[in-house]
Amino acid sequence: MFLQVDSLFFSYAGNNWILEDYSLSLRAGEIRGIAGPSGQGKSTLLRLIAGLEKPAAGTIVINGKTVAGSVAWVAPEARRVGMFFQDYGLFPHMSVARNIAYGLHRLPSRQRAERVRAMLELIHMPELAERYPGQISGGQQQRVALARALAPEPMLLLLDEPFSNLDAQLKRTIRDELGAILRQTQTTCILVSHDLADLEAVCNHISYIK
Repeated sequence: MFLQVDSLFFSYAGNNWILEDYSLSLRAGEIRGIAGPSGQGKSTLLRLIAGLEKPAAGTIVINGKTVAGSVAWVAPEARRVGMFFQDYGLFPHMSVARNIAYGLHRLPSRQRAERVRAMLELIHMPELAERYPGQISGGQQQRVALARALAPEPMLLLLDEPFSNLDAQLKRTIRDELGAILRQTQTTCILVSHDLADLEAVCNHISYIK
């Protein structure tokens, strides 16, 4: 398995378990949906996989490497995990192109520019490279955020309620576009949502947190 989460336990400040003995496995290239009501640990699971939180117990293995466990810990920046947040997290003072390039600072300038161009083509927005987030639509902002997450070529992409800020009509269009981009890039992905229709439109398989 590409991702293996085994017997994960997590709580905030010693309160009741948010996740209790939770396990999950993903194959490479799989798009897995995680469904469940708000407050049941879906977003927390993503934060644990990304390394933004540490589990109280259990292990997380990505591509054969243990990144979290009783005697192992790999920092978030070394996990090659991309994270897409509900609010998109775009920098308002940066152009579309500079937002996409943000995680590419380790690349030489020519390679960085080529990667940004490729991402702009992927999301069908090359003509909007110099626009700012406030000058483009919500659906376009979402595509830019997705391109920024994909640009460093993460081994694993985590999407946290990516459609929550879109109206119903735009949501349907963006869901189709997102699914097509993920399959085109063969990205291994976890998408969490409380809306089962979102997951059914994009994901290969769906798991439930109750």
